[in-house]
Order: sequence, then C-alpha cells, then structure tokens
Amino acid sequence: MTLPDFPGVSPAWLWTAALTLAGYLLGSIPTAWLLARRRGQDIRQLGDGNMGAENAARLLGRNAGVFVALVDVGKGLAAILLTRLLTGPDPSWPAALPGLAAIIGHSWPLWLKGPGGRGAAAAAGALLGLTPYAALPAALPALAVLYFTRSATGCLAAFFIGTVGLAAGYAGLNALGYSWPLVGAAVALPALAAAIHFQRQRQGRGRERPIAR
Repeated sequence: MTLPDFPGVSPAWLWTAALTLAGYLLGSIPTAWLLARRRGQDIRQLGDGNMGAENAARLLGRNAGVFVALVDVGKGLAAILLTRLLTGPDPSWPAALPGLAAIIGHSWPLWLKGPGGRGAAAAAGALLGLTPYAALPAALPALAVLYFTRSATGCLAAFFIGTVGLAAGYAGLNALGYSWPLVGAAVALPALAAAIHFQRQRQGRGRERPIAR
C-alpha cells in the first residue's frame, strides 16, 4: 500500500498514527462486559465493578476469566505487533504508542458509557510485543506468583517489574537492540495501567480479592 507524501512526515509515523487509533479501538472491545451481557448481567455492577479477568473469573467462572485475560492481553500484543509489522521490526519506542492507546481504550472504551477495565492485561500484552526478550523470561516467575498467591495483581506486578528490569539490563549492555528510549517506553506501559488502577481504587472500584481455587 502506498501512503501519500506529507512534507516532513515519514510513512512510518503515518502508520504509527493510524495504528495508534486502531490500538484504541482494539482496546475498546469490552471482553468481560460482552461475556456477562450474554447472561443478562452488567459486570460493572457486580463484584468489584472491574471489567477485567479477575472479576470475570469470580463472577462467570475460571474459564471465562482465562478467556478474558487472553483476549485482553492479545489486544495489547496485537496493537504492538501490527505496528512493528508495518513500520519495521527493530525495537523502537514509537511502537509503544498503539499499546498505550490500547490501554486507554480498555480503560475508557468507546462502545460503553463510563469506565472499563484497569488496562493491566492490555499493558502486559503490549510489553510482550514491545520487549519480547525481556517479557518472555519475566513471565515464568510471574506465573509462579499467580500459582502460589492466586493474586492477578501480584502476578502482573511481578511481570512488569521483571520485564522492565531485564529490558534495562539489555539496554545497559547494549544487547539485542534495546535502548534507553525503548526502556522508557516499556516503563510507560505499566505506569499508565498503575495510574488507572490507583485512580479506580480511590473511587472504591477494583478492590483486590483472591481468585477462587
């Protein structure tokens, strides 16, 4: 596909801008809300009011929670992978912009009136696409945290810390094409999700509860 030429604007940036909008629309797909809607329920009015995987698991069952988690992670991952496919495979910080947009879309979906989820799963998917060499090793201890604590929040926190830490290590060693601007972009993804989480906590939404065995 040939993009029109604009003075001073590269085709890569045009793709990034278009995909940032696409990332928001993709993130806006309200996975948990749609599953609950099939049962005639509004998940935002049940449990902790969060439109994420943990509340879905508690209210709709473990399988529903796993499905919501996978789809929500996939939204952030798809936003990054599409960007890297169209703008270049090398790690670079502009690829994080559609991932940030996916988090915003998940948290403030276009299709619903009012807030959505907290964006942590979308942030995890975006990190996986942006810094895979850091995210994949960090996923193993994060899953161990989930297994032993049954805390989705603890699992995601371990994943975010491990991923950013490894990415910073790679940047410090100048390895795998990782750079400090890329690390900064990687930090921005979970930081945005954390900011949304604490905002919802202040509003009395999203109180942490363990997943039932």
